[in-house]
Amino acid sequence: MTSYIYKTCLGCLTGAALTLAAQTAQACEAHAFLKTQTADAKTSPHQGPVMAMDAWVPVAPPGVKAHAAYLVLMNHGADLRAVTAVHSPQYASAAMHASQVKDGVNVMQHLAQVDLPAGSSVAFKPHGLHIMLMGPKKPVAPGDTIDLALTLDDGTTVAVKAEVRKRGAAAPMNHDHMDHGHKGHDHKGS
Repeated sequence: MTSYIYKTCLGCLTGAALTLAAQTAQACEAHAFLKTQTADAKTSPHQGPVMAMDAWVPVAPPGVKAHAAYLVLMNHGADLRAVTAVHSPQYASAAMHASQVKDGVNVMQHLAQVDLPAGSSVAFKPHGLHIMLMGPKKPVAPGDTIDLALTLDDGTTVAVKAEVRKRGAAAPMNHDHMDHGHKGHDHKGS
């Protein structure tokens, strides 16, 4: 009886291991597919190696004419990329800035480009890198979506949707809506 249970459990474990291996292979195939899309990025910007996630714009008090946008950019490609411009149809202008404290004073510097090293991520966050959005064309409220277009040094564009929310509000962790070109798997877990 014990050897029958042992063989059955061993069979279950082997089946589970094979299932996990198959899912891992699918994920690896999806990442390999993503890396091959670099050549098609100019005609299909959502298939390129650069993806954006956790994009948000904090609610500003009424009448404030400059807002900030924060996000994380990930470069899954093998080559260095750089963001060279940013645009939002909901604002008169947009630019990339870096904030830092010098001699007790918060100083902001305009950036012509932000490098995205291969295989890594760059965070745009409060008190650091951020996108400055100037001249809102209409008031924004929590739950609104701000459209951003990030132009890369190779001419491709990364389209981003940033949620307007209160500072300190938890970011929704729904990875199913992240547009990062993965095909053949999901983030729900099996």
